[in-house]
Amino acid sequence: MRKILISTIMIIALLIGALPASAAVKENKVVWLGDYADKASRGVNLSIVDGKTNITNRIYQEDAFSPILVGDWVYFLKQNPDSDVIMGQIVKAKVDGSELTEVTKESTYSSFTVEGQVIYFGGYDKDYKNQIGSMNLDGTGEKVLFSGLSFWSYTVGKGYVFYVDTENGSILYRMKLDGTGKTAISKKSVAPRDGGYALFGSTLFFSEETYDVTPQKWYLQEADGKNLKTFTSKGTVTPIAFQNKVFFFEETIVNKSKKSVTTLTKINREGTGKKTVATIAEGDKFIGVVGTTFVYKTAAGKIYQIGQDGKVTKLAK
Repeated sequence: MRKILISTIMIIALLIGALPASAAVKENKVVWLGDYADKASRGVNLSIVDGKTNITNRIYQEDAFSPILVGDWVYFLKQNPDSDVIMGQIVKAKVDGSELTEVTKESTYSSFTVEGQVIYFGGYDKDYKNQIGSMNLDGTGEKVLFSGLSFWSYTVGKGYVFYVDTENGSILYRMKLDGTGKTAISKKSVAPRDGGYALFGSTLFFSEETYDVTPQKWYLQEADGKNLKTFTSKGTVTPIAFQNKVFFFEETIVNKSKKSVTTLTKINREGTGKKTVATIAEGDKFIGVVGTTFVYKTAAGKIYQIGQDGKVTKLAK
């Protein structure tokens, strides 16, 4: 089994569900993972973003991953404290933190995402080989779709598995859920984590690694491979959201003073109208989307919103 220490993995997203898996949204609620080293936010948190009080509740205070809002429930992976890799049970709790309920009995799952009424999960078989499967929201009907996999970085959606083959040049591939139609998407290596690729509905984002050489090339295409569009950036790109044919992303560039500057930026799907929405303060982190606003958390733990027009809504206190 690929041994990856939790102390390293805590700051990245294993990509079943890619980047959005770490922050899920329903109406004005955002569920997000706290920093591992921060005792005040460690675990699963739910913020009610109303622009007035922006109350945050602790849903679960121990190690957890992959929080997702499904109706009045928050689903997440409850980490097995005896494991040195991400592995545990899929559980759920009410949005107020009550009624913590097991969805699975075993603690062999590494990540999951939800599409409609189906959970797609990643995990380990009895020989600690990676596998991908599905189950109903209540944990019944579990079946393994792929077993004995050599790759560990993947996301499932729109009838496909997208994965980075870390054993073969880290090329990004797509295949159908029945195992057919394997197709190479990228020509060069794609980062298996840290926002190297992400699926937003039926639109796939991915960027090819340039190893600090600019400009960086990144791409948008439909899940089925159609309508590929190439973009370039002078800095690193982190995907945020795709709304109404507009792609939102964080762009980090090192300025003339050798200081990293991060901006929330948008560009039309066809490649026109690139515009900076707002400059992100050092230490601030994106945690989700509420309507047409982007929700961030300051280093001090305060929640605020950035509108698509760049308007920032912060609390007075």
